[in-house]
Amino acid sequence: MNRLEASGVLQRRIRKDDTSELAIPTWDLVAGAIKSNAWETALDLLDYTRDESRRNSDSLVSFVEMVLTHLAGFGEEEVARILMQRYSPRVAESLSAARTIEEALQLGAESQRGHHADFAIREESDKYVVTFDPCGSGGRLRRTRSVGATRKAYPWSWGKVGVPYYCCHCCISREILPIELVGYPSRVVLIGERPEDPCVHLFYKRPELIPMEYFERVGKKRNWPATACGLSDGR
Repeated sequence: MNRLEASGVLQRRIRKDDTSELAIPTWDLVAGAIKSNAWETALDLLDYTRDESRRNSDSLVSFVEMVLTHLAGFGEEEVARILMQRYSPRVAESLSAARTIEEALQLGAESQRGHHADFAIREESDKYVVTFDPCGSGGRLRRTRSVGATRKAYPWSWGKVGVPYYCCHCCISREILPIELVGYPSRVVLIGERPEDPCVHLFYKRPELIPMEYFERVGKKRNWPATACGLSDGR
């Protein structure tokens, strides 16, 4: 019998099952409750498993931020160096598969749902605009505590001072590396100036629609081959 009870120490609910059941994934309990038509139990467990997952995600993001801030103590360029090493193979693999811009948008939304982000999407004539308030990783982290941030302006911090080290991975993985590999960003990121500001991601429907300023701010030029691989609008 699974049960959720308040913990005075944790100041929240936690599963206090029999030890023989504690290792059962909460999602399996949700599925079991649905199959048994125990709808209220299923909804209760679903709320709990969402919070369970979000706490783990937030903990991992916080740890990565602490490591990057520590690395910055040896020189801020170390942050860019480790992020380039981390994302270069991943971005190359991702861009090697020709995807439509809609598929790229769907993958991006899937990732942020996994981070329990609060976001909305709207379509404009030339692009999709995704507004995070906040995103489920760096955005939420910035709103919960102080984080390490760039002391100088770098191409990998969008030419800005005060960008959280953690958030620089978006500049490198979404803009700098894609420009180097296929000639244009996979998306454009407009980071909030303050922690309380939303972060906006722009998915342009065609590369030629991306304004030059978004290349220049990361120290790049607009330059892609006629048969560029990567993202398209499917036309």
